[in-house]
Amino acid sequence: MKLCAAFAVFLLALASGQERRSVLIKVADVSWAPVNLPGVPAGIQQKLLHNNAANKLQSSLVRLPKGFREPRHYHTTCGHSIYILKGRIRSPEGMLTPGTFTYAAPNERHGPFVAEQDTEFLFYTDGPFDYFIEDK
Repeated sequence: MKLCAAFAVFLLALASGQERRSVLIKVADVSWAPVNLPGVPAGIQQKLLHNNAANKLQSSLVRLPKGFREPRHYHTTCGHSIYILKGRIRSPEGMLTPGTFTYAAPNERHGPFVAEQDTEFLFYTDGPFDYFIEDK
């Protein structure tokens, strides 16, 4: 669990490049909120941990329910990092399990992803988040 905490601090440090103050969040005190993306099935939830409005960087904890399928997609204005905390996600590149880190670059198609178990991961965007579905 120390690695997860260190990674969260690392992400917060990256996201706070233009911040004027540090951020300390007790994740247990943050409520889960649904994430609604056009064309994506319901079921994604997130705890938004840090939102740097000045340069559009975000850090969050994301939860996918078992059986959730995220379509193949891409982003034009950001890349994003994912660090799996618990659960399993099947991807074209292989199984994403706890301790797995992946980065998707802007304009790079990725997915589809299927949650084989209830899954949680740290999610960090490095620019304004947009979302375009490639498969229908």
